[in-house]
Amino acid sequence: MDQAILRSGTLSVVNFIFCFAGPYLGLLADILGLSLRSCRRLHASAGAIAVALAVFHAAAAGTAKGRLDLHTPKDVFALVSILCLCAQVIPLALRSVSYEAALRIHQILSFAFVYGLWRHASSADLFPRLYLYIGGALFSTTSIFWLANISYRNRSGLSTARITYDNGAIKVSLQLSRPLNVKAGQYIGLWVPWASLGSAAQTHPFTVISWSEKPQKHLDLFIEPRGGFTKNLFALSDHGPTTRRAMFSGPHGKQLPVHSYENVVMLATGFGIAAHLPYLRKLIHNQNGRATSTRRIHLVWQIERRDVGIAAQKLLNEALDEDKLDGEYNLRISIYIKSENINEVKFGDRATAYCGEIPLADIVSSELRERRPESRTVISVSAKVAMRDALNDLLWQNRRSNIDIMYPAYQP
Repeated sequence: MDQAILRSGTLSVVNFIFCFAGPYLGLLADILGLSLRSCRRLHASAGAIAVALAVFHAAAAGTAKGRLDLHTPKDVFALVSILCLCAQVIPLALRSVSYEAALRIHQILSFAFVYGLWRHASSADLFPRLYLYIGGALFSTTSIFWLANISYRNRSGLSTARITYDNGAIKVSLQLSRPLNVKAGQYIGLWVPWASLGSAAQTHPFTVISWSEKPQKHLDLFIEPRGGFTKNLFALSDHGPTTRRAMFSGPHGKQLPVHSYENVVMLATGFGIAAHLPYLRKLIHNQNGRATSTRRIHLVWQIERRDVGIAAQKLLNEALDEDKLDGEYNLRISIYIKSENINEVKFGDRATAYCGEIPLADIVSSELRERRPESRTVISVSAKVAMRDALNDLLWQNRRSNIDIMYPAYQP
């Protein structure tokens, strides 16, 4: 029994090492060469396994010992560690309300857990403390690397963020002190310390919607106003455009290889359109230069209200204006508006608006019918969970149709 208690505790600490491998998951994903989505899953999986082992360790130790001795520091800090783990349900519940508050609570509880674990682990035994040393060294190394990256990106001075509010969307144009090469689909961690009283401790990842084959002097962001940091940005821009000094980390993330497919379908709900805009620009640019195998692009976008579509209309029209290979149009845009009872109508230049929700089955069957035989198709999805699940089920039914699915870093 003693061996089981010791091994479960040790294995729990080993799994927690990955959870504390870095201060920012985006940086860790870049180091490991993973997508942010995969890194989040690994983080959650390692944490879940570690918690399960820790609970078994605590239960087995309690059964063997009979009771906790609250006069013994080792038992007191064991209790502190377990309580910190149990309290992690709090940031999970708060995440949809305030991303930044949930993240900070998660981090505070995590550091409190590590301190409790350090005090609980016996200094007489090498391995529990050794694993904590390894985890601490790994966290310190990646933290130094992260801070060095931020300092390097902002070495010529702070950037200037021009913040505007337009039809339910926040638009940020970040003027950089030095040009930056950003690949399609990458994101930055934005920090605007003077946005509000508590914003000095708040950063938030945002997809860069602008794209250029050359280093960019301006980075454009298309943001959904929610709580926390985005609420502060909304408050700044509610009465007109404003400018603030800003810092950023990145760019982070991997570019999806959508350019290697002949047929590309981009599926978005709400502000998920932001994840597709840089790919649209890149694909059309490469088409015009005959540098890609992509021949057909269909953007399918579902929004709750027309105003969000109006906010993005200029961005979409700019992409449509560039779509002129051999005088033919290769980009098609379909917009589905849930809250309006309309028939099929034109929405801007060459985009068509429909009423209701996206008919996924019709979209997939239409794609199978219209594409060239034996050609490859990819569906890039930045949508809510329900639509992602429905699409996965649909593609499973058509699993021999040679259609792949990809997920950008940002999911609404």
